Amino acid sequence: MTGIGPIRVLTLLTLTICVSSLSGCAGPGSKAVQTHQQAMESITENEYVIPKKPVDRHYIGSAWSKQFGPIEDSSTADIRVKKEKSFNSMQQDFAYKAGFGLGGQVIIGPQAHAGIEGSSLDKTKLEGIEIVTPLSLADIPFEPNVPYVTEALRIANFTLKGETSSKAGVNVSSNILVGSGTALAEAGGKSRTGTEGEGLVVAYKLHTIDLKTYVKEDSGAVPLELDTYLDFPKTNLLIKAKLQTIEAGAKKSLPRNLLWSCERADAMSRDMVAAWLVEVKSTDPKRKSLTVAFPAFPRIEDCNNYNGIIYSRIDPVTDKIHRQKINISIIEAEISDVLKPVKWVARISLINESFKIRLLKPSDLAGK
Repeated sequence: MTGIGPIRVLTLLTLTICVSSLSGCAGPGSKAVQTHQQAMESITENEYVIPKKPVDRHYIGSAWSKQFGPIEDSSTADIRVKKEKSFNSMQQDFAYKAGFGLGGQVIIGPQAHAGIEGSSLDKTKLEGIEIVTPLSLADIPFEPNVPYVTEALRIANFTLKGETSSKAGVNVSSNILVGSGTALAEAGGKSRTGTEGEGLVVAYKLHTIDLKTYVKEDSGAVPLELDTYLDFPKTNLLIKAKLQTIEAGAKKSLPRNLLWSCERADAMSRDMVAAWLVEVKSTDPKRKSLTVAFPAFPRIEDCNNYNGIIYSRIDPVTDKIHRQKINISIIEAEISDVLKPVKWVARISLINESFKIRLLKPSDLAGK
């Protein structure tokens, strides 16, 4: 005689309770959404936040608003991400149920209908669950008291049926024959629901700075002179500002590896004939140098400040993120008709930070 074992019984019981809870959530309204989310939390141990309007975008590194969800910052550098397939059955069940509950449907495969019961649903046709995470958590621009997206749970070959179906329903039927030309055409572009591509992000994980571990050291504003190295011995950094020009008719351009202070300057960099360069060099051989550029000619208004992270790492011993931030402000800067410096007044500050991060649960966001 064989048995299914206590762990298997617990798993089946958990899923049965979840499905039973969801079966009464077909109608619209906040109560249905609340019941749906509670059912999902019972499976995921309350780790994932379910978006109000899921789309095919991972938003890794974006700040999270209780009211608006992920908030993108155009001034933030792109976060390098990795995508991995999940073979965790509990996580897969959660993702499928969350997708269907939010009004999703399969867009590729032999099935014409996709419901929460899913006995006829071949999950392999969904091509599994993707877990999207940053290559390094240190790349995320954490700020105190702000939640950030650190993981996205995405179903491949899945989309929203329509804005009116984005509710906590359980039996969502497709009006399109899945795998048809119409389905593929809608999947390949931006639909009326705002979903792009062949997939749907159904949940996020959020982290924030653990304020009990947060340490900050600020050098304060220090004058930055031209053609003179400024030494920050505590940070092993040497910083120098200079003016670099391109001779007229030389058919050359400024170096391509510059970190421009604003997007407009970056877009015009090939036509730039003079730029103020702030070189940041480290005495640590493991660290790379970088150069921040400000437009000198042609001049660009509102492009005289730069604030960014120049170094970050995770200490595997303490689990802390260590990073350095730089703030450069050009107060006055002018050049002559022959591209020589006339005025230069600038300030620079360095900030060292270290901290741990902690996972935020949905109940934390609700203020419970």
